[in-house]
Amino acid sequence: MRMDIGVTTLLGALLLPAVTFALAYPSIVTHLSRGLISPYTKADVRKRLTAAVLDGLMVVTLCLVSRSLGWLSLAVGGAYLLLRDAIGGQSIGKLLLGLVVIDLETGRVSSLSGSMKRNLLLLLPGANVVAIFLETRTILSDPQGQRLGDKLAQTHVVEGAGARELVKSIQEWLMSLGS
Repeated sequence: MRMDIGVTTLLGALLLPAVTFALAYPSIVTHLSRGLISPYTKADVRKRLTAAVLDGLMVVTLCLVSRSLGWLSLAVGGAYLLLRDAIGGQSIGKLLLGLVVIDLETGRVSSLSGSMKRNLLLLLPGANVVAIFLETRTILSDPQGQRLGDKLAQTHVVEGAGARELVKSIQEWLMSLGS
């Protein structure tokens, strides 16, 4: 049994969440901004946006590599988007650019639940496309550089140790073995 989804149905399924999200976004950001103050300085915006592009390329790569899995390939890409900051508060993009997600309640790197909370919006079909633009605008205009996902999860992206520091510490460790 084959199910054909009409173009109108597909557009409606993507367009309705996109429009709803775009209309609700400013009010939600304003409401959540009132009670959230971070002691951390705003991370370099160019680094942050570059890390986001790298993570986007990672999602596309994961989907292409796993395309033989059919619809499951979207689940692989979605899982990366959702859990990307769960290990040490860094996605691959953040690791390469020396950025870390900090949990504002604990002062430690973001956890699995923090990563899920801050990235859940990126999985909503239709709304995720609009979120790319709205979240970028919010990162640029917010004094602390926090997007809606950060405000929902009580997190903040900050400058931290990245791949360069990791390689350096491994080199130092290897050199200490020879002494």
